[in-house]
Amino acid sequence: MANGTQTPGQTFVRADGRVRAGSLESVWGKIKLVLVRSVFWSYERGSWQYDIICVVILAFIFLLPHSWFRDRPTLELTNLRHNQGVIEITHTKTERIYQIDSRLVESLQPAALEDAIRQVLERRLRKAPNVKTIEPIRDRNNVVLGYTVVVSQ
Repeated sequence: MANGTQTPGQTFVRADGRVRAGSLESVWGKIKLVLVRSVFWSYERGSWQYDIICVVILAFIFLLPHSWFRDRPTLELTNLRHNQGVIEITHTKTERIYQIDSRLVESLQPAALEDAIRQVLERRLRKAPNVKTIEPIRDRNNVVLGYTVVVSQ
């Protein structure tokens, strides 16, 4: 009885304190169990494992570079038909880029295109814009959906 016995999947300790060969499988099984429980979030709320997972998530959010989270949604051309108005796409220190729905510009139609766009932007910005460029946005059928307008600050 001095020597331990080993059965599949179990590890027994010998009388002299040494662990038998099945211990590596046991350690790997515990590691897999921890990984599975962590991925599927099966720890009870308030347990130390749950708290560690929460800390890892918070560290991921707050310690990653801010530039990783600067994804802006891309505006599809069809979105201009559903979001009537003026959408700011991006801005830098020297300029801002807007997309303006063509229906909004057409509602001010007796005016020239540039004047209509200036009026729309003036309502939005509450000051007179300095328009640099105006480019039409067209769909596959060559219908003008809107305008991309670059405004210098």
